[in-house]
Amino acid sequence: MPDDVTYYAVVSGNRTTQNPSGLARRRHLQTGGFEDEALSKDLTWKHTSAVVESNRDAMDFELVEVSEAEAQGLIERFREKWSREG
Repeated sequence: MPDDVTYYAVVSGNRTTQNPSGLARRRHLQTGGFEDEALSKDLTWKHTSAVVESNRDAMDFELVEVSEAEAQGLIERFREKWSREG
């Protein structure tokens, strides 16, 4: 059975969920814990403390929950953007 996943658009300044500065996710593990990750420019998921810090109001950005379908669309947009940037 796969882990349950919650996705978050990273929003700061004048950005929106349609044009976020990043994408994070929380994987709710079957063992009862969780793993927080952010999408990196090589399109892999890497550990991040952003979700926990956001919950503590410790960051200058907001995490806005998005659906899995929205997250997949954002991943594709980041793939296109980052491939153009080199």
